[in-house]
Parts: sequence; structure tokens; C-alpha cells
Amino acid sequence: MVQFALTNSETEILHEVLVGHLAELRMEIACTDRREFREFLNKRKDFIEEFVHRLEKDLLAGGRELIRADRLKKVDILEGLTEWELQSIAQFFHEEKFASGVALCQEGEKAHRLYILEQGVVSIHSKRWEPYEIDRPGKIVGWSFLVPPNLYTATAVTVTPSLLLIIESPDFYYFIHKEQKIGMKVMDNLTQIVATRLKGPDK
Repeated sequence: MVQFALTNSETEILHEVLVGHLAELRMEIACTDRREFREFLNKRKDFIEEFVHRLEKDLLAGGRELIRADRLKKVDILEGLTEWELQSIAQFFHEEKFASGVALCQEGEKAHRLYILEQGVVSIHSKRWEPYEIDRPGKIVGWSFLVPPNLYTATAVTVTPSLLLIIESPDFYYFIHKEQKIGMKVMDNLTQIVATRLKGPDK
């Protein structure tokens, strides 16, 4: 039996790589019409899924909070993604709790985080429009994270104690460009969200 030890960072990277490969395998299984090849791919998929579950147990034991795909089903930027696509993208999220009065981002600053509201209220301020509040679970804050030149177009401040899901990993960019089907859905959703917000306060 081959044994080797991984650091928490190495375990996280291996987890991300395998989850991405699972997405490719599922797509290949769905597209093939050869029974024998499908069975071969399914065996590999089952093995990798089991290995991913073991890695997730190790990450949980190490103190990392893993985000379940069902928490992403109401996220407006992820609308239309399948269950396994959500599972593939969930690896890039982590959650944080914020007290009231905390600035999540500042207008004009480099956009290094994308926020998803789960609980609470966030106030949005900009020099270009009237202030408004985001209070519905699944709404995004800081969409400039995904759009060059990646500068926040508004300042966001928590009005109440809030729970948010956050993406800040640069690996997310690589993933949505590599997985073009997922990337197109995400960017199409983002286009609609931004177009709506530029018309005025988000309702």
C-alpha cells in the first residue's frame, strides 16, 4: 500500500482538481453512446467520488467548512446550473459572518471578493445612484469581481449582522473558463443582474 501525507493546502488543491475532473467525467458519460465505454467511465467516476468524499472528511477534520451544493440553488448568478455543476462550483465558496456596520467593499477599490447574501441586510452606496439595500438570500454583492478591470462600482456595508458566502480564489476564473458551459451560464446570469442594477436600485 502506498501512503503519503498531504498538507491542508495540498489536500484542498487535490480536492479542487478531482472535483473539476469529475465534472468532465460526468459530461463525457452523458455524451457517449458506447455502453462499454460508459461503464468504464462510471467505474472511474465512482472511485473518484469516493476519494473526494475521503478528502472532504480530512478537510472537515482539519477545520475547513465545506459548502454544500444545496446552499447555492437560490444564488441568482448560478441560476440554471445542474446539481453536479453546483457541486463542482461549491468548492470555491466559504462562509463568513459579519457584524452590522462592516464595509464589505469600497467603490473604486480592486475587486478581490464576490459575496452572496444568505442572511442579513447589506446597504449599497454609489456616487452614480441612490442608496439601496439587498436583503434577499441568493443576491450577489461585488459583481465587479468577475468583470475587468475588476474595480468595485459601489460601496457595500452590512446593515444588520449578516452571513455571506464568499469567492476570492483566483482558481474560480480558471474553472469557469475551462468549463465553458458553466462559465457561459454564470456570465449570462451576471449580464442580466448588472443590466437590472444599472437601471436603478435592485428590487
